[in-house]
This record gives sequence, C-alpha cells and structure tokens, in this order.
Amino acid sequence: MSGENKEKTNTLRKENDKQSTPDYGCVPSTFWYRFFGSSIVLNACRLIFGIKIRTDKEVRDMPGPMVVVGNHPSYIDPIIMGTLLYGRRINFVAGEFLFRKKIFGPIITKGGCIPKTQYRNDIRAVKAMMRVMKRGGTLGIFPEATRLIDGSSIRFDSALASLVKKSEAALVFMRSHGAYLNMPRWGQSAFRRGRITAEIAKVIPSDQIREMSVEEIHQAMLDTLKFNEYDYFKEHKQVFHSRKPAAGVENIANICPRCEGINTTFVPKDRRKKNLLVCRSCGNKVLLNDRGFFEPCGAEDKCFPDLHEWNLWEKKIYADMIEKPDFCLTEKVELHKECGEHDYAKVGEGLLTIRDGIITYEGTECEPSEGLICRKGKVIREHRNRDLSKVGKQVTKTFPIKNMKGILLDFGLFMEIYGSDSTVNRIVPENTQRIYEIYSIFCAYREKFRE
Repeated sequence: MSGENKEKTNTLRKENDKQSTPDYGCVPSTFWYRFFGSSIVLNACRLIFGIKIRTDKEVRDMPGPMVVVGNHPSYIDPIIMGTLLYGRRINFVAGEFLFRKKIFGPIITKGGCIPKTQYRNDIRAVKAMMRVMKRGGTLGIFPEATRLIDGSSIRFDSALASLVKKSEAALVFMRSHGAYLNMPRWGQSAFRRGRITAEIAKVIPSDQIREMSVEEIHQAMLDTLKFNEYDYFKEHKQVFHSRKPAAGVENIANICPRCEGINTTFVPKDRRKKNLLVCRSCGNKVLLNDRGFFEPCGAEDKCFPDLHEWNLWEKKIYADMIEKPDFCLTEKVELHKECGEHDYAKVGEGLLTIRDGIITYEGTECEPSEGLICRKGKVIREHRNRDLSKVGKQVTKTFPIKNMKGILLDFGLFMEIYGSDSTVNRIVPENTQRIYEIYSIFCAYREKFRE
C-alpha cells in the first residue's frame, strides 16, 4: 500500500471513530429535544401524570451558563424540570445505565443527555458538563444521583459545588411536589395518578457564586434541597389513585413494628388486598391509604404514619445490630457481570457475607462470555444448556465499606457493588427482599466510619 493510500485509510478511520463516538454534552437536537421531547413526550406526560406546572419565564430567559438542580423523587423529574423551564434547552445528567438501552440510549444522547456512572469517578461526564458550561448552556442535575427511597432527601458530596464554582454558573433550585407519591421507587404498579406541581425555590446568580467558597455553595445546596414529601402532604392533602398502592412497599418497610421480625412483611396476592401490608410472623396488618400514609387495621396492629418514619426506626435497629460483637449477615447469591454493551450474564453463585465492615463474596465466577445472559429475568434460549459448574472458578472478593461510595439498588431485584477496578458486580440474593436489609447494614457501617 502506498503512503498516499495509507494516509487516506487513516483519515477514514479517524472520521469513522468520530462518528461512532457519542457526542455527549452536545447542543440538544432540535428534533429530539424540541419536537419529540418538548412537544410530544412532555405534553403526553402532562396528561398521564397530572403535571400542573407553569413555566417560570423569568428564570427561563436568564443568560447562561446555568446549573438547575432538584431532588430526585422519581423517573419523571427531567420532564418536570423541562416543563418548568419550557423553551430552554437543558443538557440533563443521567445514570449511565440508561445509555445501555439500544433505542433509548442514542435518543437521549442526541437530546443532549450526559451519562454519569454512579459512585465512581467519571472524567468523561465532567468534561461533557464543562463543555456545556463553556458555551453558556444549561445543565439539569439531580445531585442525590439516585431516586429517593422513603420520600426524604439524600445527602450528597461537594463534587457538583466544585463544578459550579469553577464554571461560575448561576445556580437554580427546583422543588417539586407529588412526583414521589405518584411514582415511588419501591412501587411495583405503573404509577399512582395524582397531581404534580413544581416551582423555582431559589436562584443564586453567577456574581454571587463568584464570591462564595465551594463549601458555602455545597451547604446552600444541602439546605435548599432538604426535602420530605410526607411533610408537604400532611398539610396539602391529596389522593393518589392506584389499584395496587402497597405493592413493593414490603421491600422498604421490611421490619414489623409489632414483633420486630426482619423481612416478615408481605403484600397479599389477592387483588382486593393490594393496599395491605401484613406480617407473616405475628399477623400485624397495616393499610396504605390513597394519600400514601399508613393506618393500623385493628386495635392491636402497629405502624408508623409514613414510610420515612418507618425507615428511620429501621435504621436505628440496623445500627444497633452491627454493634454486637458476633454480628454477621450471610445470604446465598448469584453473581452477574456486564456482557457486551447491553447485557448482563450470570457468572457464578456463592455466599455474600457482611462482617466487621467488609462485604465478602465467596463462590464461583467465570468469564462473562461463558456465562448465562439473562433478559427480563430469564436465561436466553442459546445459553440454557450451558453448565456454569464446568467453567466457574472459586473466587473470594472483598469490598471494604469504608472505601465504597455507595451501592446501586433495584429493590426486589438486584444490587450492584463496584470493585476497586470500577468493575460492576451485580448481586442477586436468593431472598430479594433482603436487598434493603443488606443496604441498610451497609449504610449503618458507613455512618459508623464517619463518626
């Protein structure tokens, strides 16, 4: 091959690489953001979810760069933010797992979304965000980085405050009401139809940001985003309609207030009783009403008024448990690893142990290419005859909680633990209701190490 032909070949390869590399942080596409997103999806969601929001034109027309932040009660928070600032193009920062989806991933990329890996350093995301800031654009970020568990805000670190300070962007705070009770993270029904409202809670202009330290910006964010959905709806009573209002709540309210049995709560399978939470040990029976609050069914039944109060009580129990010298949590689990761009494969089975602030997996593991790819909870047909016992090797993996930033959860399904090399270890417990117990033990140790 001549030198001229080699040069042409290299040029073509570079052009192909540019075309195949996602353009994260780009100006949101007119078609995908304005026509498809703002005109079709947004208006459809207004009707479906009962979104009653007026666009804040004063904030919408402010010059950039701008960072808009809000709590993260549900999946539809970007739609709520987009409605509040309708007409302004926003580059949303979203979980990296959303970009793995074959159709949805490319669409949101063209719509200007930026992928961010949770609980790991992500230089790619930071570069894309700074790209938006440098051109005077708008970032939409939910700094809690995960949807609310019990309707109350989650503490987050100062990384975003550092980015705001560096870019000298105006900081805008959004506050919404109703999104959590409309689509709670633990819910197993599609959604609970109610009313969702939102407003701009506070604006810190860029000239004020210049005078503030990173610590001051971070504290302002924590203070302004302090949130409890249940406190709001104690004063502003509202009904959220659902045929299965309690389905999934047993994965959070997993300790019985009456007998203190752990993982003894369940929601009856009878369709007429999907608003009940029952203890299989003592028979304690609780009603989840159409406003999202708990009520005891009988004189001897016990409960807390809302899931946040219930969760606070459970946290104290787990914190006391880890102080016992002989404490040890064990559970049979499956180990899954990323296989290709869009799939996960079961690569082994073993025992998960939490003791002395360390999570340990002892069991088998094979290469993802030799594992069992699962889709929608089932092994794909091509892999049904594979035998993991023939290819799996005995391994021991340890994860010191002190060095971990967090655990990614899908209640009732799986959890993801990140190794020191940033590899994803997807853990599926034999009893999936124990996911929240494991997560709560993890949080209790992390709080202990902070003291």
